[in-house]
Formats: sequence, structure tokens, C-alpha cells
Amino acid sequence: KLEDLLRGAPVARRAAKSRAHSSPHGEQRRGAAMDAAEQRRAKDAAAKQAASEQDMQKMAEQRQQQQEMEERKRMMVRTLLEPEALERLNRLGLVKPEKQQQLEVMLLQLAQSGQVQEKISDAGLVQLIEKVDASRSSASSIKFQRKRRDDDDDDIDLDNL
Repeated sequence: KLEDLLRGAPVARRAAKSRAHSSPHGEQRRGAAMDAAEQRRAKDAAAKQAASEQDMQKMAEQRQQQQEMEERKRMMVRTLLEPEALERLNRLGLVKPEKQQQLEVMLLQLAQSGQVQEKISDAGLVQLIEKVDASRSSASSIKFQRKRRDDDDDDIDLDNL
């Protein structure tokens, strides 16, 4: 009965009909070998499905843990900022989410090191934004090199042809 469930009832009926029409000894050996192979394939498929379900469950748990961490971080940032500063940070996040994340990390580091004694005002947040901008602009600066008028290195000398 278990084999019928694994293979499906129509397959079992076809196998019974084919056994009735062929020689009993050779067909029984092939049928037993095929049954074993089918069982092995069914077990492999079941194992693969179970493994994929476990992977999906682990991924869902990781996503949930990440969401919980983000929520805790948001709550901590809310407690550190005054409402106007929080509103400014959220508006900044709409335009530049990576900058918002960088500021949130900076705020949490300041809080953990004990440098934040009271809630940060809007002006204090603007100062932090300026610090981030200053550190970012010094890290990535573009230098233009322009040609000078007396620079004749790549001019073609047409007089001495």
C-alpha cells in the first residue's frame, strides 16, 4: 500500500497489467529493481523538499530578527531626538536613505559612549549632518586638471615637417 501511495495508483495498475502479459521471472526482477529505484527517488525528493522548507523557515526567521532589530533601533533613535529633529531625519531618509542610516548609527554610537546627555534638538541634528557631510566631502574629492596655455606637449609641430 505504501508503494502504491509513493508511485500512485495508476502506475501500480499499469505495472500489474504489464506483468500479466510478460514472462513472470524476468519482469519480477526488473519490477523489484524499478520499485527500489522509485523508492530511492521518492525519498531523495522528500529529503530535498524538507531541506528547502527548512531553508525557507530559516530565512523567514532571519528576516523577522532583522525587522525586530530595525524596530529597536528606530525606538532608540526616537528617544534620542526631539520631534522636530526626528522629522528632519525622516525627511532626509526619503531623499538619501544611506545618509539616514549613517546618522542613526552615529547617534547610537554617541548614546552608547555617553556623549548624549539630553534629547538632541533640530539644530544639534543639523550639526551632525554637517559633520557627516564634511567627512564625506574630504573622503571623496574631485580634482580638475586643466590645460595651461603654455602647455605644448600634445600640439603637433607643423613647422618642422
